[in-house]
Amino acid sequence: MLQFYKPNPSVKGHACSFWGSTTEKAIFSSFIKQDGWNTKSRTGSFTKNKNNPKGKAIIKLSIAEAGSIIDVIQTNREFSAYHDSKNQITRISFKPYMRDGKQAGFSYGVSKDSKEDSTNKTSFIIGLNFGESAALKLYLEQSLCKIFEIMDIPTSTP
Repeated sequence: MLQFYKPNPSVKGHACSFWGSTTEKAIFSSFIKQDGWNTKSRTGSFTKNKNNPKGKAIIKLSIAEAGSIIDVIQTNREFSAYHDSKNQITRISFKPYMRDGKQAGFSYGVSKDSKEDSTNKTSFIIGLNFGESAALKLYLEQSLCKIFEIMDIPTSTP
């Protein structure tokens, strides 16, 4: 699992994780919103949102979507995806992050909209610097390799 923590004093930070699943043949990503800030230790907390549907999100990325994130990191193109499930719509975006006219890394964002209640919307975003983006690229590549190895194992012998 690869994790990124980005708390801040304004309590608007996020934590984000990525992990591969050979059983599901997919890459998963999760977001959790920051819920507190300790001024003395300069650390953020996230535990209150661990079980809060408005404070967390889990995203299942297909092999192609994980490959698209790798492509963005390599080429600076933008990637967006749209997941439509029974209860909600999820929008995913991964793109270059610009600050003061210069690229500072990449931005990964997710928004969830309830189909049953149009006011029930929540969004998550995290900025990754170039080093973090390089680590994510390598992690996704290695996770995909493990998935591909499982896919190449014959289920029965002829």
